[in-house]
Amino acid sequence: MIYLANRHPRLTRAEFAERWRRHATIGGSLDPRIREVAALRYCLTNDPAGILPSATNEHDGVALLALRSLLSTPAMASLLVENEVAYADELRTFERPVEDFTLFTASELLVAGDETPVVVIDLVRRRPELAPNTYFRTDDEARETNLAESGLLELGLRRWVRNALVGTPARGFAYDAVHELWFDSLAAVADARTGLETYFGRLASTTDRRNSTLLVTTVIEQIGPDLPASS
Repeated sequence: MIYLANRHPRLTRAEFAERWRRHATIGGSLDPRIREVAALRYCLTNDPAGILPSATNEHDGVALLALRSLLSTPAMASLLVENEVAYADELRTFERPVEDFTLFTASELLVAGDETPVVVIDLVRRRPELAPNTYFRTDDEARETNLAESGLLELGLRRWVRNALVGTPARGFAYDAVHELWFDSLAAVADARTGLETYFGRLASTTDRRNSTLLVTTVIEQIGPDLPASS
């Protein structure tokens, strides 16, 4: 489960970061369905200028929630729309309720490794002429070649998770996949910029880059155990 966070207009960026951390402890602890969340990471967006120019900071952050299994999805979907305490706090924290910008996904570890402080998050829309199955099959078939050509492993990529959309997304957030590309630091992302741009360029035949969203984020909140370094 993933949601994109835009702060309430009354909050500064610094105020939002603190308020968002507090939100993680409000409401959910009162509902047993929250036990379906195995781990949570709040990732605050950085200004990408000088780091990764093709990225944006149009969203303030991304929440990565690891559910215990796909079978946890119905419980979490109902929790989003039924937890009144959390909903009231969402209206003070975000510009819209969380249910309006949430994606439910199935995750796959593509490059094994530990979590690190910085995550490049690529929210991808496939080209409209491709069916979802065709898009993912083509992505899988070309991955090893594209990864080798980009040199990302040599340039500091520590971990890579692909989250594929399952179910119906919130309106305006119909991304087909969300990629988590983990790096040691913002400087490491800047050093890998050429490799990242090479990789994205090699996906031009399958990915609608103009309508995809690329963010450079820093993990500001970690709840739950470290996620497995290998599949």
